[in-house]
Amino acid sequence: MSKNKHKQELEFNSALNIKYLRLFADFENFKKRIKKEKLDIINNANETLLLDLLSVLDDFSRSLKEIKKSNNVPLIQGISLIKEKFYKILKNKGLKKIKTKKGDVFNTDLHEAITQVKADELKGKVIDVIEDGYYLNNKIIRYSKVVVGN
Repeated sequence: MSKNKHKQELEFNSALNIKYLRLFADFENFKKRIKKEKLDIINNANETLLLDLLSVLDDFSRSLKEIKKSNNVPLIQGISLIKEKFYKILKNKGLKKIKTKKGDVFNTDLHEAITQVKADELKGKVIDVIEDGYYLNNKIIRYSKVVVGN
C-alpha cells in the first residue's frame, strides 16, 4: 500500500470517527432532553386538578373561620382535621403554600393585587390576604391575591 493511499484512509477514518462522536453526542443530548421533558410532564400533570382542588381547600378555610365564631369545639376540631388531612395529601403531590402575611412588601412575582387601599404606614405593602397562593414543584400555579396599601 502506498503512503498516499494509507494517508487517505487515515484521514477518512478520522473523519468518520469525528462524525460518529458528534452523532453519539447528539443522541445522548436527545435522550437527556426527552428524559427531562418526560419528568416535567409527570411532575406537572396534576396541575389543573390541583388548581381545581385549591378552591375546595379555600372553602375549608372560609368555613373554619365562620365555625370558629360559634365556639363549637368538636366541630372546629373535626373540620380542622379534615382540612389538614386534605392539605397534607395535596402537599405530598408537590403543592406548597406561598407564605404571605400582612405587612409583607408587595411583590409582583408572588402576589396579585386585587385592590389598593389608602394606607400611609403600609404603602406598597400587603394589607390583607384574600386568597393564598401556591407553588407546584417550585412553579407558581396560583398567585396570592392581596389588598395593597397605596
